[in-house]
Amino acid sequence: MTMIIKECIAVVTGASSGIGLELCRLMAAAGAEVYGLCRRPVPHDHPRISWLQTDVTDRLAVDRAFDTVLKRHRAVDLLVNNAGFGLFGSVETLDPDEWQRLLATNLTAPFLCTRRVVPGMKERKRGTIVNISSIAGKRGFANGSAYCASKFALNGFSESLREELRGEGIRVCSINPGSTATEFFQHTGIEPKKLMRTEDVARAILSLIELPDDILPDQLVLRPL
Repeated sequence: MTMIIKECIAVVTGASSGIGLELCRLMAAAGAEVYGLCRRPVPHDHPRISWLQTDVTDRLAVDRAFDTVLKRHRAVDLLVNNAGFGLFGSVETLDPDEWQRLLATNLTAPFLCTRRVVPGMKERKRGTIVNISSIAGKRGFANGSAYCASKFALNGFSESLREELRGEGIRVCSINPGSTATEFFQHTGIEPKKLMRTEDVARAILSLIELPDDILPDQLVLRPL
């Protein structure tokens, strides 16, 4: 079978902007029932998108959001763990509290969300979990110790989870985008030479999700040409 987006119940974190927002729009336009988890209100209305204001670093808030979804639906077909942010600087100048906040957003939040969807996916022997990592999760760079650590860890989480769940018919996919035109670079001080468009990255991710269920696209790396 192939995952039919039109029939999907999908949850996307970090849905208020960037790749997350574009994915919500694309999936809703294709007929999916989409739940966008985000910290701030979204000025975008669509009859097939429900916005759930959620701090994904807060376990109780995450549980409330998934309680809402799972009261309406038997299970979640698709989870996209997209929420994340960057923290950059030399290791001696990094704020320990910000380090913890970064790990909570980029690593712990995917764990908190994933644990809520896996039981329903196991029951139905199908489902897809997509973790949005980064090129920075495959190669370190100066002043990127915090961000790279969180994304390397997310890729490790994904790889282990993939082996844990593939026998249950559940696909776990890691997406590693390079520089993309999102709000991310407004706060980093990094000026990339080229940027990919968020809508193009979102379309690539959607094409991966739509592959037949018996194909496991375990990793996708996207870079500007």
